[in-house]
Amino acid sequence: MAKVDDKVMAAVEAALKKNPQASVDELFALAKGVNSGVGRLSKRQFHARYPLQVKRRTGGAKPRKVSRKKAGARRAPTRAVAATSTRDSVRGIFLKFASDLAAAEARKDVVKVVAGIDRYVDEVLKAAGSVT
Repeated sequence: MAKVDDKVMAAVEAALKKNPQASVDELFALAKGVNSGVGRLSKRQFHARYPLQVKRRTGGAKPRKVSRKKAGARRAPTRAVAATSTRDSVRGIFLKFASDLAAAEARKDVVKVVAGIDRYVDEVLKAAGSVT
């Protein structure tokens, strides 16, 4: 996983509490003032490592609106609900794999994640209910 500076994280979190609409540029400048080593990161890396994590922790995501079509639809039988939960589980495993892959900073880290693909395959098979 990527190394996170706790002082920078605290500063970004405080800045986002003060101004939730703060831009990445503003936060990046603030973070470079706290720790000059942050300047080696690209803005994209910085955003993924600090502001995005703060927003995820604080529940900064906007609630999704349910369309009328879906709101009026009746739930499918239990079998469809089980299929949906299996789908969600498999989707979550793929997202975890993608997240681990995205967090790999060096080529050796990428190789390590890809080399461990069997772990993700086992999790998918377990979630799908088939054991091989």
